[in-house]
Amino acid sequence: MVVEQNNLRRMGLMRLLKKEVTEYLVSILRRNRPIHEFEIWLYDNEKLLEESLGEAVYFELINLNYKSKFILDDLEPILIRIIDYRSYEEFKIRDLLTSLVYVDKDFLSSCRQIYSEYCNGYTFLRIIALKFIDFDYDLQLNDLRKYKEYIDQYRHEIIEEGKRLLAFFESSGLEIVGDYEYIDLRSIEDKIEERYWT
Repeated sequence: MVVEQNNLRRMGLMRLLKKEVTEYLVSILRRNRPIHEFEIWLYDNEKLLEESLGEAVYFELINLNYKSKFILDDLEPILIRIIDYRSYEEFKIRDLLTSLVYVDKDFLSSCRQIYSEYCNGYTFLRIIALKFIDFDYDLQLNDLRKYKEYIDQYRHEIIEEGKRLLAFFESSGLEIVGDYEYIDLRSIEDKIEERYWT
């Protein structure tokens, strides 16, 4: 019984540590931390990282040249693989939708980025993009009164759409395979954005 409880505690601790490691890796992908800080973190957390990532992956990370100007090109695919995304583009879009849904202070910025991504080719973002641009043409949402009107009218609907899209990524209904290239395995009924124009 005591051994079983210790194993459960250890599994809980490992999940917590894995979550901490994942959050740190995501912060690197978001470019929220400098690369030299990441390199120091790798060496300062050797045991933790070997346990949570495995020795082979840890070895792969410490063997990168962190002084190279191309370090992000070498590092991104490894981090994407560790946190289990198909591509950096998928990470970027899922992270953007997550910010839209769960981070209040990033709502306007997330809407603007989603509009840009929609214009560049991610048509599954149509509902959020068109509701946004209807209010923000010529950056009108910089006016607090207009922003409040937009939030009051559309925030809940936009958040629900963000959650709906995230669910399709989770279920592999949507898969981003490259820059503005994606596989859409959703049913016709689920592609409600194709019937949405205003």
